[in-house]
Amino acid sequence: MISFQQIRRFFVTMILTIMLAITIAFDFGTTNSWAATSSISSISPSNTQLIAIWGWGKTKAQAKDIEGKAQEAVGNLTGDPKDQMMGKAKKIESQARNTAEDMKDNMKLTGRAKAVTKNIEGKAQEARGNVTGNLGDQVAGKAKQAESQARNAVEDAKDTVQNVFN
Repeated sequence: MISFQQIRRFFVTMILTIMLAITIAFDFGTTNSWAATSSISSISPSNTQLIAIWGWGKTKAQAKDIEGKAQEAVGNLTGDPKDQMMGKAKKIESQARNTAEDMKDNMKLTGRAKAVTKNIEGKAQEARGNVTGNLGDQVAGKAKQAESQARNAVEDAKDTVQNVFN
């Protein structure tokens, strides 16, 4: 049989979870909220890669943070030290996941950097083919340089489209 206290605890947990989700989603008064970062008007050249609609890692980290805050709040309301500690642990895990996702975002090469890298590879391979007389290296090097030019054209198109919206 379900006790009144279990029903009350369930509803308190649900209400706190919803309140925390709304507070975090709209983060009243700050510009780093989901609502602020998802609007078109806040997109600038410096943050377009970060905004590129949150990856699953960031979403999971945010969900873990909400879960941790809710569990800690329930622990505070009920006086349960286990819930309080588990909530704090989940919030710390969320911070670690966010840090890892930020590091991954910073490690990604931009399209322009990939194009430059591919061009250098192509020139080196073509030069090696010229020195050794290997026709395969010469052709492969020229192909990489052509791919680099195509990537640069794509990046130019992206920049043009981005400038239209800014």
